[in-house]
Amino acid sequence: MGEIPEKTLRRKPEGFLFLCDNLKLVKQPSRKSSPVWPNSRNKWLAQSARLSRFMADRGMIVSVVYAFSLLVGFLAVGFAWMSDFAGEWNKELFAEHMWIALLLPPIVFPIALWLVNTIFWGSGGSGIPQAIKVTKHPKPRLMERLLGPRAFLGKLLITPFVIAAGAAAGREGPTVQIGAALMAYAGRFPSIAKLFDTRSLIIAGGAAGVAAAFNTPLGGLMFAFEELGRRKTMRHTSALLMAIVLAGLVALILQGNYSYFGYSNATIDWGQEWLIIFTLAILTGIVGGLYGRSMLILVSSTSFLGGLRSRFPYRFAAGCGVVLSLMALVFGAEVFGAGYEETKAALQDSEELSPMFWLTKMVATVVSFASGVPGGVFSPTLSIGAGFGHFFAGLTNSDTAPLMLLAMVGVLSAVTHCPITAFVIVLEMVDNHDLVMPLIFVSAISTQVSKRILPASIYHLLANQIKVSFTQAEPTPASTPERPPEARPEDNSTTADKK
Repeated sequence: MGEIPEKTLRRKPEGFLFLCDNLKLVKQPSRKSSPVWPNSRNKWLAQSARLSRFMADRGMIVSVVYAFSLLVGFLAVGFAWMSDFAGEWNKELFAEHMWIALLLPPIVFPIALWLVNTIFWGSGGSGIPQAIKVTKHPKPRLMERLLGPRAFLGKLLITPFVIAAGAAAGREGPTVQIGAALMAYAGRFPSIAKLFDTRSLIIAGGAAGVAAAFNTPLGGLMFAFEELGRRKTMRHTSALLMAIVLAGLVALILQGNYSYFGYSNATIDWGQEWLIIFTLAILTGIVGGLYGRSMLILVSSTSFLGGLRSRFPYRFAAGCGVVLSLMALVFGAEVFGAGYEETKAALQDSEELSPMFWLTKMVATVVSFASGVPGGVFSPTLSIGAGFGHFFAGLTNSDTAPLMLLAMVGVLSAVTHCPITAFVIVLEMVDNHDLVMPLIFVSAISTQVSKRILPASIYHLLANQIKVSFTQAEPTPASTPERPPEARPEDNSTTADKK
């Protein structure tokens, strides 16, 4: 077959036969029609190799995050043992050497506050507002100040110290900050930061701390979504769940399957006593709102006492210790501590509480919190609610145990504005499912009533107040040479944050 003239090839083909006869000459290999099977196979093998390496790296990173979650559980349990031992030691000291116990708060409170202000920055107060503040503004400088190693160690060491001195404070709020600080430290690793959002890690650490502290995994989950992660998108829900599960598993192994306040079979006739339940819901909303409002006033610089607190912090802390000691002298040892032992005894052993237990515990908690020393208000809030429920049951001649549980949910909902978290946590604390509907009803009503007095959650309001202390100049360590003002690391970090 001879060559086809160039003119014929350029001519428009006449039919399909012409194209078939000259296919070998007309069809030129193009990029799309060239042989691709060997290259495609090599590309697939390369992609598979990269995917395998990615999966291996991802598995390693996730394993490290889960290891930090287990560490949160161990620290939560160890911190609980330290705090409980400190509280028991204070009770024994008060029984054997009352005057020594009364001298401890005015002496220890200023010392603890000095340690917070000079060495362990960001470790004062509850700990939950610090975690919320960082989730709202996850800047490196703010994170270092509130969830850094200094805040972590301060919360871990100083909280049992002030509880042993008689502070009306709990360990659950500090446990949230400890867990959040540990997971925030995990987020400093570049490989983990690429895979997990820092905000999600902090929320997961705080929720794991709640789950391990109370042995309430569902309560920890609700606390993460309703309080810590409010209006925030959780990008890694699986990490949150696994952190709670692993921390709760550690607490279960070390402490056994227990309920925080024991097991309760208390019941209430929803149909016949609805008026009592409704009245209790309204009253707990008022009590919780006033309780949270008083804490907010004492830390606000615009109030008289708040101004004294900011101008004379150490004298104010000593004064708070004096007030606490005088209250203990009048009302007894029940003023000290979070009130856990008294509440559990009243629920399980039907022991009588003093009619003014809820009021004295509320004043003592507010005074201890106003001093600025590390210590939570979560557990004392439950004790206040239990005491008020006991008091209300005496007024209405009703069963004590169910009204105590309902009042615990009511006061906690009023303070935190987290009704779901409140009733789930209390439900898990006593393992009583007969009170589900009354608990939900009281938590909803109490929250709405509290909003007329306390506009938002006390933790979020306190988180907004942290900026006042954050703007204060941090003390320069003695070992660090003085630099010109334009070259200070503090100024550089501020510029970076603004960018």
